[in-house]
Amino acid sequence: MEYASRSEEETQKIAADLAASLIEKGQGDPIIIALEGELGAGKTVFAKGFSRALGVEEEIKSPTFVLMKTYQIVHHDPYRFLFHLDCYRLRDEEDLVPLGIEEIMNQKGNVILIEWSDRVKKVLPSKKMTVHIDHVTEQNRNIHIS
Repeated sequence: MEYASRSEEETQKIAADLAASLIEKGQGDPIIIALEGELGAGKTVFAKGFSRALGVEEEIKSPTFVLMKTYQIVHHDPYRFLFHLDCYRLRDEEDLVPLGIEEIMNQKGNVILIEWSDRVKKVLPSKKMTVHIDHVTEQNRNIHIS
């Protein structure tokens, strides 16, 4: 699926629509979203819209320095937790082992958003969704979801 976004609000709306669709179809199976794009492309903006659609009440900020943040998903049973990872500073997937990433990705009821997922692609399951965001102009983005 290809989308053109002309603002942060449109990017967040695209993300929210995707979240709603995945939750409706998911039946509790883990949902893993690999976020790709250059620095400043809008990966965190996308994560904000996605998380808001899940009922996350906390403000989403990029977890660049803590690597992973966990949020409570509200009113979307059987989904309970959103894990937001930022792998920008990682060497490779081995840096995720202490966080228990394999268990998190296999646990029913979890939604996992992974920014800079290309740095840890060896640990990602084949059953994931990839969201690639490209700069077009200062405000415009192309978003490819596969």
